[in-house]
Amino acid sequence: MFVAEIEHLSKIYGSGNTQVTAVNDVSLNVKKGDIMLIMGPSGSGKTTLITMIGALLKASKGKVKIHGKVLGNLHEQELAQLRLKELGFIFQSFNLLASLTAQENTAVPLIAAGKSKKEAMMIATGALQKLGLGGRLHNLPRDLSGGEKQRVSIARALVNNPTLILADEPTANLDSTSGHEVMKLLCSIACTENRSVVIVSHDMRLQEIAKTVIWFEDGQVIRTEKGQHNKHCEHHNHHA
Repeated sequence: MFVAEIEHLSKIYGSGNTQVTAVNDVSLNVKKGDIMLIMGPSGSGKTTLITMIGALLKASKGKVKIHGKVLGNLHEQELAQLRLKELGFIFQSFNLLASLTAQENTAVPLIAAGKSKKEAMMIATGALQKLGLGGRLHNLPRDLSGGEKQRVSIARALVNNPTLILADEPTANLDSTSGHEVMKLLCSIACTENRSVVIVSHDMRLQEIAKTVIWFEDGQVIRTEKGQHNKHCEHHNHHA
């Protein structure tokens, strides 16, 4: 079974003369443990696509299934639960809360999922330590580098053990060293924990960690290729 199935998905904005088709009849399947990179120029509709997969935007036509559940059939509360438990989000702009420490930011989804504050903080601490941020638990976002902020946002995306991680331009605001670190982290998460990662980007370097590369233009998939993952992945049995 696929983690995510996207069937004939379209998103149309406006109507009449001002109508814009941002995503046009896209079908894709995301397998368990896949690292899928969706590449294309700005304005090609790739962010709209990932936002629909993440149940943050309703499709105009077609459907998205996450673990066989059709998003369009779920109530708002069920969608909120699905986003919380099944999906992890990583954004270009980090989306950290300025007044919360790294540890508190990471704990937010856990508290939302009903964990006690004490337990949430313990799990958050473990997640940050795993990403090399044990010494930054009590720092506010303004006291963290770009790469550190992105690692906090990755820790936050992982704390509820989602099966699908959606990353929108995760390296765009980072220098090349931090960008490379974030790439390696995403690769390691997919390969060692068998989670699926879908990345939207126009950073060509991400092809090194991708298992599948989808080229996107004018709201459509124009071609699908194999990524360079097997060549570059440190966790990988190269015959896989």
